[in-house]
Amino acid sequence: MPGPDYFFCIAHEPPWFELPDHVEVVATGKYQADGRLNIRDSQRTIGAGSLNGDNFYPYLTGTAGSLYISELLQGRPTEGRSVCVFQYRKLISSTAIGTPATNYPFMRMLGMPFGKEQVAEVLAGYATDLLLPHPFIMGEGMLAQYAAHHHIADFLLLTRIAIDRQVLHASEITTFFGTRLFVPGGIEFGVFPCILYIGILERLRPILDEFLARHLPVEPHHGYQRRALSFFAERLTSYLLLKELGWPVSGANADGSDWELPPQNIGYMCTLSENGEYRTFGHPG
Repeated sequence: MPGPDYFFCIAHEPPWFELPDHVEVVATGKYQADGRLNIRDSQRTIGAGSLNGDNFYPYLTGTAGSLYISELLQGRPTEGRSVCVFQYRKLISSTAIGTPATNYPFMRMLGMPFGKEQVAEVLAGYATDLLLPHPFIMGEGMLAQYAAHHHIADFLLLTRIAIDRQVLHASEITTFFGTRLFVPGGIEFGVFPCILYIGILERLRPILDEFLARHLPVEPHHGYQRRALSFFAERLTSYLLLKELGWPVSGANADGSDWELPPQNIGYMCTLSENGEYRTFGHPG
């Protein structure tokens, strides 16, 4: 029966859900402790030294957890298997449960508490090996959207590294910058074939490694903007995912008509909230 073989929850604090026993928690930040799957135990070093993703957690945040899951999966059977990845207060549902968020497209808000049986029911509802949060259209394209919320210099530098590492080709940069269809979370949230998940994250890894070995984000001490690498990772992996799936990054058919999303692969990002509003980690709103 289609559906995930592995379930991981990335958490920098105790998960807001009561999780079923088959979910593995990947601990990041201050939530790491003996007996947990901790990103500090990663064997992948960055640069020429002995530092790993945990040492750069303030810049990577949840992406450090995603990279560690990729590392873990490479030590397990993955052929013909899939993985579900979600976060300490977010999960993906195949149906539109909860209520619509007022400040993020297609996101659903869940009231608290959300118990173990409810979580188990959501996780058991996956009837596919590919389930993505509902994509949306970025009006002016990816580069303009990033520049409106973050420092464009970080995006441009990371893009240059992606070209140098042959993850992107120079001839496709105009397409990359102009990409309008966006998958929230990129490859870091949802249900994916393991081979696809690992393949995209291992293409991302050397880009982040090179940046961290030589550079800092424009605002390395800002609680929100220091996460530049994670913001870039979400956008790059969304783009790479769309390419792998053969979905138009413009969100349109060749004749300009809207491209129809395959309903069997589209789910909803659901977030627990105390007040019904979506709030990003490290940002006041």
